[in-house]
This record gives sequence, C-alpha cells and structure tokens, in this order.
Amino acid sequence: MKGAYAILGGSFDPIHNGHLYLAKEVLSLSPVHKIILVPSFNHNFKGESIVLDYDHRLSLAQEAVDHFTPLNFTIQPAEDFRTPIEVWDAERGESGYTSDLVKKLVAMYPDQAFAFIIGADNLKKLPEWHDFEWLKQNLHFIILPRPDCAMPCDVLSQITHTILDMPLCPVSSSEIRARIAKAESIHDLVPEELEAKITQLYR
Repeated sequence: MKGAYAILGGSFDPIHNGHLYLAKEVLSLSPVHKIILVPSFNHNFKGESIVLDYDHRLSLAQEAVDHFTPLNFTIQPAEDFRTPIEVWDAERGESGYTSDLVKKLVAMYPDQAFAFIIGADNLKKLPEWHDFEWLKQNLHFIILPRPDCAMPCDVLSQITHTILDMPLCPVSSSEIRARIAKAESIHDLVPEELEAKITQLYR
C-alpha cells in the first residue's frame, strides 16, 4: 500500500467528524499517501434514502476537509497526521459501482495505486458487488473491524487486504439527521464551521 491513494466512498449525508477521524487514523496506521473522499452520485445500496442532493453533499465534504486540522479535531486525534485528505468529484453521473469508479481513476492516473476502505460489516456482501472479479484482482482493501462482526474468511481469502485495528468513532449521519429533526444539538458531531449550515440544510 505504500504510496497508494485510499478511497473512502460513501453518501456523506452529511459528512461528519467520524469520517474525518477514520481518514486520519488510516493515514496514521498505514503507509497510504493520501485519503480520497468520494461522495456517491448514485448509491446502489441506499438508493432514494439519501436526503441531500449531490452538489450539497460534495460541497459540505470539501468544506469539512478545508477546515480540518489536527488542532481543531475533537475526537481522539491520531498522533501522526502526514498528508492531506482530498475530496474528488469523481462519481458525477456515474453508475455508482465501485468497480466503475476505480477503473475510471486508474485510467486517469495509470501510475497511481489505489486502495479501498471498507468496514468489516460490508465484507460478507463484497462478492455480490458489481464486477467483483475485477475488484479482487486489481484493488487492495483496507478493512476496518466492527464490534460483534466476524471476519468472513472465505471472502478474505479472495482479496488482497490489510486489517487495521483502530477504535471506532460512534458518530453516524443518520444520528445527525435525527438530532436535527428533534431540534437537538449536533455540536462535536460535525466540524464546528459547518454546524449551522448542516443544521439549516437538514432541518
């Protein structure tokens, strides 16, 4: 993975401190060179459950990264912050399939290695992903363990992977949306600079 760009995809509906914490920890615990946040344009598992439109989610992610520094990070900062976190507008109008995204990035950056960050809770269904045969031959998976989630050995044996042992950050986009719906504070769940904007957009 040395020098690789690690892709962290998701709906980011909205982006929150948990996403930034995860990106920072992967940078600290692995030899990847950069974390690339890729908001999904089409999400084949969440579908119409995504609340905010793509442009707003992309803009919020970019603002979160622009404001992010180790000094203002409020949830267990990692010790070694080495490289930037970037947001790429790479899925606009695309299929939403990870294989298509990675093929596109490989074509754009043929000399760059890519890894993909995935939670252990999604591993069991990984063989069902579109073009899994291509993914397992061309992508390094960075796996984040989840409590009470067993690692499927049959899947692990098929993919090139690294398992990172890192504490989880108990923040979720659904929790943030639920708090906003109940007029509760989302302070410390999202970057301070975005708190008012996120509250207004999801109210």
